[in-house]
Amino acid sequence: MILSRVGCNDVLCKKNMPVLKAACAIVKIVLRGSMVSEVANPSPGHTEGGICPICKSSDVPKFRAVGDYQYRKCRQCAFVFLHPMPNESVLESMYNTGGRITGDNYPKAKSRFHRGLRTAIQLYRFAWRGPVLDIGCGGGFQVEAFRLLGMRPCGLDIGANSIAYARNHFGKSTFYRESFQEFSKRKLKFKMVYSSEVIEHLVDLDGYMRLLNNSVNKKGYVYITTPNIDSDLVPENINDWDVFDPPRHVQFFNPDNLKQLFADYGFTAKRRLYGPKAGLRFIFRKQ
Repeated sequence: MILSRVGCNDVLCKKNMPVLKAACAIVKIVLRGSMVSEVANPSPGHTEGGICPICKSSDVPKFRAVGDYQYRKCRQCAFVFLHPMPNESVLESMYNTGGRITGDNYPKAKSRFHRGLRTAIQLYRFAWRGPVLDIGCGGGFQVEAFRLLGMRPCGLDIGANSIAYARNHFGKSTFYRESFQEFSKRKLKFKMVYSSEVIEHLVDLDGYMRLLNNSVNKKGYVYITTPNIDSDLVPENINDWDVFDPPRHVQFFNPDNLKQLFADYGFTAKRRLYGPKAGLRFIFRKQ
């Protein structure tokens, strides 16, 4: 393959044209065979699209590329996910470096708290007086809103600054900065688990769902929100969608595959709520 790297004229003297032409012909044949071989037998990294985390289908062709990240879409259940997934440490670093959140400051704190109160009123009947867990609690605004309405909430988050803010400002509730595995060891049970705009960020989808299943009492509830990739509000060019931004969002659901995922872990859809944005809002009940 030296000829293919340096060129025919550099290897053979031009004075011997018949030999030169013959050598070049050989090179072209070799190169053509090499290219055909590469197309016919691409490397595993080019063909391996992974397995759909929801329906386990391997029919997951490429969907969209954003920078160095590749989304794939399952042909069976339409689940959209990154493959390969980023390392969990990459995602954790996103929530623990930079940003404007500190132990004393949280952006839009007042509006977040007011929104939390409205949500707490809406969910009041599902968790009245009961223990409630907020997974991905951020600065603790929803936890405090639940507490003011007579519930017994606690919060879980991986963001060090977010948990510091929550502990500094809402000291009457308990906040944990732990992994799902660490928190599961506490064996706490809840009447309702609240988790808003979290599932789309998670690499360990199975770990999250097992935590929900283990944490919710029988006949208890899960309230979840996440972007809806099938919404009419999603731009025609999906790359213009402001949440289509890996690695911050690693997967996207539609109503059917979200319900399928929860059904596989023992939950049924109790109610779907609607809002002004391109999002899914479901209340699931554990069987």
